[in-house]
Amino acid sequence: MTRTIRRRLAVQPFEAAVAGLLVISGAAGLADYGVIDPTAALLPAWEAAALNITTTATGLLIFAGVAWRWRAGETAGLLFLIGVIAARFLLYGRYLGFGPSFIITGVFDAGLIWAATMRLLAIRRREIIVLAKTNGDVL
Repeated sequence: MTRTIRRRLAVQPFEAAVAGLLVISGAAGLADYGVIDPTAALLPAWEAAALNITTTATGLLIFAGVAWRWRAGETAGLLFLIGVIAARFLLYGRYLGFGPSFIITGVFDAGLIWAATMRLLAIRRREIIVLAKTNGDVL
């Protein structure tokens, strides 16, 4: 990894971490390495595989968008992220019921969708995130 890519990822550590977790989660699900997503165990194999492939692609797109300043890739990854979260949320309710745990999961999912939407708006407005040091402090 080049120094420029490492610096870009350091400025956006949350997005880099989310991207990494998405890739790991999707790959682990495809490899049948444990139950990563409880709804995946209840889905037909092709649906679980499709969600895991999309999750992996989402992480790769977000990572590439952040690391290589590829706005279209990051935008596509964030849109996929919103779609995957919404699909998993609806499948969770469908297969596991619309009870209290569904509501708690919904609040968490809504927070992630809100964060992805805010980042999409920032990308659209061409706002940038910078890491500035003044007197040793980071702004």
